[in-house]
Amino acid sequence: MALTQKEIEELIDSMIGKGADDDRAKVVKPRLRVYDFKRPDKFSKDHLRGVQLLFDNFCRLITSYFSGLFRLAIHSNVVSVDQVTYEEFSAGLSSPCSVAVVDWEPLRSNLLVNFSPQIALQMVDRLCGGPGNTTVVSRALTEIETAVLRRIAETMADILTTALKEFNIAGYRLSVASIEVNPLFVQQAMAPNDIVMSVAIDMKFGSQSGRVEFCLPYVLLEPVLPALSAHRWFSKKEAPGTEKSSDNVVSAIQNIEIPISCRLGESTLTMKDVMSLKPGDVIELNVRTTDCATLHLLGKPKFNVEIGRIGSRLAVKIVSRREDPGEELIEL
Repeated sequence: MALTQKEIEELIDSMIGKGADDDRAKVVKPRLRVYDFKRPDKFSKDHLRGVQLLFDNFCRLITSYFSGLFRLAIHSNVVSVDQVTYEEFSAGLSSPCSVAVVDWEPLRSNLLVNFSPQIALQMVDRLCGGPGNTTVVSRALTEIETAVLRRIAETMADILTTALKEFNIAGYRLSVASIEVNPLFVQQAMAPNDIVMSVAIDMKFGSQSGRVEFCLPYVLLEPVLPALSAHRWFSKKEAPGTEKSSDNVVSAIQNIEIPISCRLGESTLTMKDVMSLKPGDVIELNVRTTDCATLHLLGKPKFNVEIGRIGSRLAVKIVSRREDPGEELIEL
């Protein structure tokens, strides 16, 4: 097929234009991400999951302890773990409020524990001898009630310290600095747009229910953030039977006191014979003078021993281990 010069030029121009279009299509536009300077993301999802695990363990401990303390069926669970601004957290405080300011020494900031009016009054009423089902939901605490709530907050701070040790966060001391009943008096050296982590715990107190909210500022958690990683916490879980776990078991049991007794022999007597015993009587045992005595651990025969003395003290020398076919030996 013969093409004219004009058709050849049009074909070349069309091909050049198509190639240019393809090159333009291959240019990838840069991906832009919107950054909110008012609410920057300072906690990663891994940190949020780690704090979720921490407070799940805290809820388990506090449920067990509070059920015995208040002698009621207590149930608690983590509702949400979010990062918000301090302004948003303070805006959610009721008036009057019940906020415990907890110092986390030696860190440079403190955490806040906000008790909802329903749950705070129920706890105080129960510890003061009441039924714990008061219907008053909005009033300021008296001085005596504030002192009682302070003791409850100190107990929660101690339980949180125990939960932190599960994440290998030790060497810190949590103590309640004050209990504030007016949201305007909650002193926190933070700007309104500073990021805090809000942990909401739903607590069922007998027939009543309420919420306890923890406010953890970023400036407080920054030194311990690496330890609050969920991935790191799971990676430290050791498989059972490893050498390190065996060493931990040995170190945990080596200071346990075990009762030891040495028995020369045994004899069976009737109650009448026992009641008729008097000084000078001789009881015949089921062993000979040349036989070994038996060393008992936890009331069970374990070793054959010889009786002797070390200085002025009685002593025994282990000769052999007694064979017990029903015994299961545990190798550490």
